[in-house]
Amino acid sequence: MMRTTTLILLVAAMLAGCGGAAKPKPVPDVRGERLDVAEARLDARGLQWEEIGGGVFGVVVRSHWYVDDQIPRPGKKATTVRLVVERNCDDRDCD
Repeated sequence: MMRTTTLILLVAAMLAGCGGAAKPKPVPDVRGERLDVAEARLDARGLQWEEIGGGVFGVVVRSHWYVDDQIPRPGKKATTVRLVVERNCDDRDCD
């Protein structure tokens, strides 16, 4: 009985320290911004982000990409923002 109680208390303590899900926060408007700048703004607000797009090789140099659109829209609350990215320079300017 003592071992069972100890085990239950140990598991409860471990689960209590997990912190749970992140709280949704208002999303800023980062459309039109360079990708590196947009990501820094989202990081500063405690929001996670992920990129949609990025071409065959993905995003290599973040400053060569900009945010074309975002999901969710600005002002909505979220924990993760999806950034639709486009390249902001042609191949000869991005060496």
